[in-house]
Amino acid sequence: MVDEVETSRSSTAAKSAAGEESGFSVEVDSVPSERWDEIASSFADVNPEQTATYTSNHWKGRDSHLLLLRNGEPVAGARIAIVKLPVIGRGLAFLRFGPFWRREGEEADPEIYRRMVAALFEEYCRKRGHCLTILPRPHPGYHAEEAAWLRELGFVKRREFEDAERYLVNTSLDEEEQRKSLPQKWRYNLRQSLGNGLDVRLTDRSEEIEAFQALYVSMMERKQFSSTTPVHLTGELISSLPPKLKPKLFVAYSGENLVAGATIGLFGDTAYYMFGATSADALPLKAGYALHWQIIQWLHEHGYHWYDLGGAAHEPGLRQFKKGFVGKAGQIVVMEGEFDRWANPLGRVSAELIFQLRQLRRRIRHGAKFGRR
Repeated sequence: MVDEVETSRSSTAAKSAAGEESGFSVEVDSVPSERWDEIASSFADVNPEQTATYTSNHWKGRDSHLLLLRNGEPVAGARIAIVKLPVIGRGLAFLRFGPFWRREGEEADPEIYRRMVAALFEEYCRKRGHCLTILPRPHPGYHAEEAAWLRELGFVKRREFEDAERYLVNTSLDEEEQRKSLPQKWRYNLRQSLGNGLDVRLTDRSEEIEAFQALYVSMMERKQFSSTTPVHLTGELISSLPPKLKPKLFVAYSGENLVAGATIGLFGDTAYYMFGATSADALPLKAGYALHWQIIQWLHEHGYHWYDLGGAAHEPGLRQFKKGFVGKAGQIVVMEGEFDRWANPLGRVSAELIFQLRQLRRRIRHGAKFGRR
């Protein structure tokens, strides 16, 4: 099946395409998961999907990884899903929201990014014969630059990203500045929500984590949606990631009833709205407003600059909520798309087939969703 993912584990640390004289080297598929996540926690641009805890559970250990070092010190990294066609043995090396290459407290060096991408091309295109696809992280300060560097390095944008608009709240603002940034209708809904007596709080209790995950399943059933979102990883991420990267679970109660919750990933300079769930009672209570308002106050107090709300999945109501929350001070980053490069024509053709099958599965899910209405 197309979903077969390469599990090759090359444990040899090899000199990268950057050149031995430069002091650069790579480690491929040889870094233990715990060490990987500790390394990742020292970067300002790491994404949840670039952690070992996430990928090893989501992909069930069927991912690959490459760490770039300079004089023995990690300077960039990437975790990649490799999907190959049976018999042919060629396919897709897909890097989503990576690589991470900006160490915290250090000036960003574009040469690190270029050398990392060169090392990825050498490993996954030249050595393994795949097509390398990179989806740059949607960061207000670096998304456009990374897309431009990929073009310089010979990558071609071959597909638009399906949910291109990413909504980022500027959490460097204090409470008063944040309110001024919001449009009038959003402020009105927030006042109503805060007046409904909701209890919004942080939790790491196992029973509340389980209740949140059950709420998500119930929401999917109520809305008749199908989802591949790995909300079941909430507990694993909270328990297993290093302290700096541990997600926070915020929950909102109306009396004794859990009406809303959100798993917030904390990664570098950005917090991510990873998983969210609401009950049928959340909408009249406007629980989402109180929940997210509490989240951004906590993020501001703890020094995060951006709160990435993700996309809107072409849902008008969700788009209106997120766009209003971003306000005048935040940013909507329009992702440029997926960038491809290959060394083997068979890898390009195989990856193209895999992407066509991906699109077909999406259309089937979309059709089933609307067919039930």
